[in-house]
Amino acid sequence: MKNLISIFIILLLTNCRNATDNVSVKKDLKDRVSGKEVSQTKIIIPVKISQPFLLNDIKCIWKQIDSISGATTLELRDYKTQRILLTHSDYFKSENDFNEQDYFNEHFQDLNFDGFKDFLITSSGSSAMTDMINIFVFNKKTKSFEFSEELSDNAIEEKDSINRILSTSSFTIDNEIRKKHYFNKNGTLKYSEIITRIDLSEDDSTSHYKNNYEKVVNGKVVMAKEYTTME
Repeated sequence: MKNLISIFIILLLTNCRNATDNVSVKKDLKDRVSGKEVSQTKIIIPVKISQPFLLNDIKCIWKQIDSISGATTLELRDYKTQRILLTHSDYFKSENDFNEQDYFNEHFQDLNFDGFKDFLITSSGSSAMTDMINIFVFNKKTKSFEFSEELSDNAIEEKDSINRILSTSSFTIDNEIRKKHYFNKNGTLKYSEIITRIDLSEDDSTSHYKNNYEKVVNGKVVMAKEYTTME
């Protein structure tokens, strides 16, 4: 009988010790997890803010937010109200820092000939063929910039301020597309002429092209014709 009681006491003490050990293990694990969470490194996203500058009679600032992926978000804000006038995120090509005067000469130009500066910036494609000049036109009523899909293109060929014509172009492996956008005095787009030129040359002696011409008004083709040229 005494032996049975002794065995019972030994088992009871062993179970109590194991329980204490388990609690200790759990506490250690909790402490380790807790410690790991505290030591995690916070990722800081670089943000740059320009000095105030005057644009279209509005005191503005630029805000540039760089991401881990390499893309950049640009925000143009009203300096007094902090209202966003323009925002755009992409992989950009720019030769100048936005705190330099050359940056504003490069990216703020009157592209629809209404006397107000518009915004343009080139997105980086996989090649020169897939680069895109994004054009944002200034809206005088809302005092903000609106993206123009019609005007955005691969390259700007000419700005004819006398006749108010913006000429742009793009190209693929098979053809070249040339556009001329005609504006009235208040900067409204009257119509666009689009010529898609396809090279039909069979040798190097003479260049032979097929040209598809379209006149577009308010997004609709109102005239189309096809003709060939030799160069």
